[in-house]
Amino acid sequence: MKKAVIIGIFFAAIIIGIIFFVFIQIKYIKENQSLTQRLSPALLEQLRGKHISDFPYQPAPIQWDGKFLQVEYGAIFEDGLPPLNFTYNKKRNEKLNTARFFPGADIKGIVWLTIESEMVGRYDNGGYATRPYFVLSYLDLAQKAVLARDTLWGGMPPQTTTNYSASGENPKEAEVIKAIQSRTQN
Repeated sequence: MKKAVIIGIFFAAIIIGIIFFVFIQIKYIKENQSLTQRLSPALLEQLRGKHISDFPYQPAPIQWDGKFLQVEYGAIFEDGLPPLNFTYNKKRNEKLNTARFFPGADIKGIVWLTIESEMVGRYDNGGYATRPYFVLSYLDLAQKAVLARDTLWGGMPPQTTTNYSASGENPKEAEVIKAIQSRTQN
């Protein structure tokens, strides 16, 4: 009887932990979406309905004097308006010390992160083995062009899996910050 109670408490703690984690993630996503909608109206107008792939790639030095914001691929739909295909990343902008430029009325660029994956193999069950990677695109707002791109590779998928498909780990957050800082510091 005592063992059953301990096991019950253990599973209840795990379930509560999972619920708490999901709640925190949803709260974080909603906060980023809300901040995105409060960006400078001129910035939103320039980027509304656009994907990073809509801008030409014209390699050139980045000369933003640190005045940029970091966003990532996302989607925010508002009635009667083209979607916003990105979301502001509050935590990453704080780590980059660029949150001080929010809402972005006088920034010079956007560092836009997209998440991609490459199929690196197949499992015996027919499932796919994928390796994730992030693409950092440095969009100059005055030139309306991508000046540079960085690719950050994640980990390799496991050799075997009990699931149908599996993927490696995403690139580490510290790698993302370091790559952006090295590219944007003059």
